[in-house]
Amino acid sequence: MTDTSLKLDVQAIHWPSVIRHYRLSKGLKQAALAHDLGVTQTMVSRWESAAAIPSDRIQEHIVDLYWTSQASVSRDAWMDRIGRHPAVVGVINADGRILRASRGFQRSLDCSRHALEGRYIHEAFDGDWPDLHGALVSSGFFEGRVASAESIDAITFLAPGGERRRRFVHGLHRPTFLPGPEIVWLLSGADVSERVHADVVARLGGAKVIRKAI
Repeated sequence: MTDTSLKLDVQAIHWPSVIRHYRLSKGLKQAALAHDLGVTQTMVSRWESAAAIPSDRIQEHIVDLYWTSQASVSRDAWMDRIGRHPAVVGVINADGRILRASRGFQRSLDCSRHALEGRYIHEAFDGDWPDLHGALVSSGFFEGRVASAESIDAITFLAPGGERRRRFVHGLHRPTFLPGPEIVWLLSGADVSERVHADVVARLGGAKVIRKAI
């Protein structure tokens, strides 16, 4: 099992990928995005070609644009909604620390909120999720280079009392921008049977598919 004290090396946000993905996903020309950000089209072009890096103010503005395109509530209200969600939903940071676990997540594992939140993926789970976190890190997920990922996972929950609970989970994974700026992992999943697990592995051609951003 992975040493829980080990922090994986996560690079800084890759702004060329982030800006280009946001712009094209919204169908914006460089001039339109430049207008929204209060800069010139030339500056947007320089950011996308990695010839320049946005200022801290612009970075926060880009994160705000991403956030308002995904949610109409504050970060705290969004986190609260995640916590009350009936499905398996979690918010995990680049280090693998579980920041929020939904009621459905807790119910699936028959545990309390505090048995998940604050723990690291590598200390709370054995099986596919620690490997998935490592793959997301190395793919550039937390830098903004990835649009989404899908996985079919065999996991074992390592309960604080020492009990081990095995589950099969079909998961969808999206990077979500938070003030800082920070990119976190939004995990959405559903418990499945062992037969469904085998069927989805065959469909995906493996345990996971990572879709790179535009």
